[in-house]
Amino acid sequence: MATISASEGRYRTSKCALVTVGASASFKPLIKEVLSDAFIAKLKSLHFTHFIVQCGPDYDYFESAKPKRNPDDPDDLEIIGFPYKKAFRAWFALATESRPDEPYPRAKGLIITHAGSGSILDALDFNTNIIAVPNPALMGNHQSEIAEEMERQGFLVQGKLGSLVDLLDEETLNIPRKQWPPERDPDSMFPGGLWEVIDMLMPRRRLGDETQGRARWLLF
Repeated sequence: MATISASEGRYRTSKCALVTVGASASFKPLIKEVLSDAFIAKLKSLHFTHFIVQCGPDYDYFESAKPKRNPDDPDDLEIIGFPYKKAFRAWFALATESRPDEPYPRAKGLIITHAGSGSILDALDFNTNIIAVPNPALMGNHQSEIAEEMERQGFLVQGKLGSLVDLLDEETLNIPRKQWPPERDPDSMFPGGLWEVIDMLMPRRRLGDETQGRARWLLF
């Protein structure tokens, strides 16, 4: 596997879409869908130039399914992938619009994340488009409830397996996103904000002699 750095100039230009599935849990159906001919064609039609896929344990599948780049087309979509990287927030930044002091111009792109709370919170730190896709194989599909609530509050768009091609269009990429972090609303059902919502949707559960609380389920 080649070493790839987020500081390399060719990954800091133009328009970037990034997919993240987290470090530990497989989400092969999402990777399969975003590598489909239809999805790749949609990215190209929306003028994306770079497509980065953080694959977790599905890296071998990514390598086998990744479309070949056309060597005769210097403007073809560049697709790269890796299992995980410690300094992953630097890759999230590639999906944001470049600052005036940056040497490489970059348009606002897109982050597609699995709907784990930790990954959603990481993505929300960046001013870009966010689509959260629940992994139905995890934790009784609680990710779907989190994504629905976050979409209802206006922080992101919820995506669903099997319909991402239809969801990804100019309208989705221009939906205004609510400010993060939000101000607390004492009149809300959840005055404590997102953490209170997550605590309600994902109660602590026993795993052997340990309590499964926030620190453990943030890994999903």
